[in-house]
Amino acid sequence: MNQVAILAGIAAIHALAIASPGPTFAVVMSYAVKGDRRAGLLLTLGVVLATVTWAIAAAAGLGTLLASFPLAYRGLQIAGAAYLIYLGAKLLIAIIRDKGPAAAHAASEPVSGLEAIRAGFITNITNPKVVAYYASLFGVMIPAGAPSWLFWAAVAVVVAVSAAWWIAVTLFFTVPAVSRAYVGAKSGLDVVMGIVLIGLGLRLAVFG
Repeated sequence: MNQVAILAGIAAIHALAIASPGPTFAVVMSYAVKGDRRAGLLLTLGVVLATVTWAIAAAAGLGTLLASFPLAYRGLQIAGAAYLIYLGAKLLIAIIRDKGPAAAHAASEPVSGLEAIRAGFITNITNPKVVAYYASLFGVMIPAGAPSWLFWAAVAVVVAVSAAWWIAVTLFFTVPAVSRAYVGAKSGLDVVMGIVLIGLGLRLAVFG
């Protein structure tokens, strides 16, 4: 298999992997669906920065290192679970407190850029399964003895695919028609999203 075919295969597998719903999708959608395109894109930036970090770590062999230290791996899982539960609880608490004009105005205030980037980054960086995934992807698709530049090209490919996907998700959910539909069903959708995030956090904490 030549290098172009290897990179194309990595791109195809990664596109299918990130398209499946999970914690990152839930968080990106919860920000973008509010109609704040800037916050959604900055959140995506945070996700991509974490993707860069994990992909480089996998190329450098951190996946093998984490497998050798299960307590460190478990610690990252618990941190990620706690953050997802925090985000879900934050949504549910906001619904309970949203009982008047002042609360409604506060809920519509724009999210700071730093907060959006941090949310995206933490959501992705606290999932150690990501580095295990990249380590497996690179290990299976890149043959033994391959030149080092191929690993870094693979990193560039997964980062580009991730950026394209999450930007597309953000742009879709910030389309005015989608945003208006969200406003009409905001409370119900926020309840569902909050429960989903808490459920994902509990699943990560209990089952790993």
